[in-house]
Amino acid sequence: MKKVLTLLLAAVLILSFAACTQKPAEPLADKTHELWVAHGQFLLADGTQNGWNGKDASLYEKSALKAIALEDVKAISAELYDALSAKEVKYLYTTDLIFGTNDATWSSNCLIDGVLYKANGSYCFKIAQCDSEVDGDKKVFSEAQWISDPHTAYAESLTPKTVFYPVWQEEKDANGFAWDSNPVVIGGPGLYTLVIAQYKNASAAGQPGYGVGLVLKEKKEGIAYEEIKTWVAADHTYGIIGDFEGNSWDHDFAAMTSAGDNKWTAEVELKAGKEFKVRADGAWDNNWGKDGGNMTVEADGTYVVTIEFDAQGNGTVTAAAK
Repeated sequence: MKKVLTLLLAAVLILSFAACTQKPAEPLADKTHELWVAHGQFLLADGTQNGWNGKDASLYEKSALKAIALEDVKAISAELYDALSAKEVKYLYTTDLIFGTNDATWSSNCLIDGVLYKANGSYCFKIAQCDSEVDGDKKVFSEAQWISDPHTAYAESLTPKTVFYPVWQEEKDANGFAWDSNPVVIGGPGLYTLVIAQYKNASAAGQPGYGVGLVLKEKKEGIAYEEIKTWVAADHTYGIIGDFEGNSWDHDFAAMTSAGDNKWTAEVELKAGKEFKVRADGAWDNNWGKDGGNMTVEADGTYVVTIEFDAQGNGTVTAAAK
């Protein structure tokens, strides 16, 4: 009997030692890119002002995400861990970021509980898988893959109460969202832990290749979201702004006049390939072009630029040669 107990005790000790010496799970690091980097005009966790692509090398490295193992997500959020455990995760990264406390001086739309809101640009973010090369004595980073990207990196929100992801489609939906709309933090101003995973399956419409989760760590004072009401066209003025000779993008080049029936026009000289837009009230809060971007014409000449609004307040800009 004594011998049996001794053997059992030895077995327990061996198992205990094995459990204590078991290696932690390996981080799911992407070996094909040098860095995964956070982009946007929010703040890094230490208060550093972040930016978009074209940052200096030190800021690229400072805004780089850290590769983690799936088990590490448990300490961040049990809910997020469960969501990711249901996926086949290929790469997994995290970082802490501060959203909504600094004014980016521009805004982006989002849905919060089904209601359309305007959010300060400091709530917007994108992640990029980056490569680098040495140029003289400098290290230069470049974005190899944006997350999300129009055709190759469809991402889904794993925490829809804190991060809004736009629809994956070419044409805009009823709220104006499409693949080129910004992901927006909708959990309010604060310090968040961001977790982003690349799945083993390839991205395609209806099949996300990436998942993004945001977990609020600390609420902060910041910029409120602004609910968007239906656009009443007649309550505003309109002007044309762009690459006009002797002009810049800081003030309107030409005022537009009412042509009745929610329509405004202006006659301007346009140059081929030069960009322009229509905006309201001499500010950038509301502006229109082609598919959300700027407009151009193919030939120099005199054009009648028109903006016309439908019953829902959606504006369409056209430029007709005179």
